[in-house]
Amino acid sequence: MSAIPRGAVWVRVPRFVGDAVMIHAAIAPLRATGLPLVLWGPGWVLDLFEGSSDYAAVFPEPTRKYSPLQAAAMLRTHRPAALVNFPKSIRPLAAALLAGVPLRLGCGDRGASLLCSHSVAFYRQDTPFVDRYASVVHRAFPGLPHDPPFRPFQPRAEALEAAARERSTLGLGPYAVFALGANSWSKRLSLDAYADLGRALEGRGIRSVVLGAGAEDQRLADELAARFPSVLSQVGRGGMAYAAAWVCGAEVLVGGDSGLTHLGGICGIPVLAVYGPTRPRHSAPVGPQVTVLRKEPLDCLECMRGDCPVEGHPCMNGLEHGQLLGALLSLLRSGPGQ
Repeated sequence: MSAIPRGAVWVRVPRFVGDAVMIHAAIAPLRATGLPLVLWGPGWVLDLFEGSSDYAAVFPEPTRKYSPLQAAAMLRTHRPAALVNFPKSIRPLAAALLAGVPLRLGCGDRGASLLCSHSVAFYRQDTPFVDRYASVVHRAFPGLPHDPPFRPFQPRAEALEAAARERSTLGLGPYAVFALGANSWSKRLSLDAYADLGRALEGRGIRSVVLGAGAEDQRLADELAARFPSVLSQVGRGGMAYAAAWVCGAEVLVGGDSGLTHLGGICGIPVLAVYGPTRPRHSAPVGPQVTVLRKEPLDCLECMRGDCPVEGHPCMNGLEHGQLLGALLSLLRSGPGQ
């Protein structure tokens, strides 16, 4: 881990990769200035960003049960110039106030604005999450560029090299990434749809690779392999930086509203994001080659439920193969070098 510079801007990231990626996108203007940035949060999320050129250092939290007093002592040691805290937890903001951090940026709902020097009432707005976060950054740092040029995210060199070695060992040519999982089953595209897409891509010389972590992602990968045996699983291999290295090398990524789908957006590759119960106007992936696809028209779209009372779960299972494949092929044709 790199030495932590004093006077840096600290950025708190949560345990959800998709939210961490949206925060990364929102602070692009800060990165464009060259200010030293330190990420603070769960170690497995920080693995994605550690060693990348975007951040001076990362600071893994030792435990999720830390107190504001413990965090304040830690912040006093490193003397940050600012804390950016968009996760729901207000403990980092309380710690920053106790530590005398002069700039404290956050979401001002439920009284949290009292702890912030700059904030926004996050849940009262109907705008993209990234825009809400970015509006607070611009209030605290006036004069930042509002639309810096997009720069694709790259994980640390060791992860890129490890993924490249594995692809060479496998003799893998062009490939697509399937992001099967999500934090609720209602946001997942059906495995049958992935199998159909995989067979169609294979006929065009493109292999299909599954990424993910944990027992549930492994179960999904196994069930997809039963439908489509030639799929290649990298579930549970390495950490988030290793997964990002695979994403960076892909021709396209297909997924629902999930962390890996958001990751594909900031890596700059073509992304087909299938949305149903959640709101793409709030949480669509950020990137230059993102296509959001929905089953239109359905009255139940954007229900925001983690389950589904409608038979057949039509918002995620009702998309026809031709519609999915057509959107996917359009992305491939419009990608770099096409």
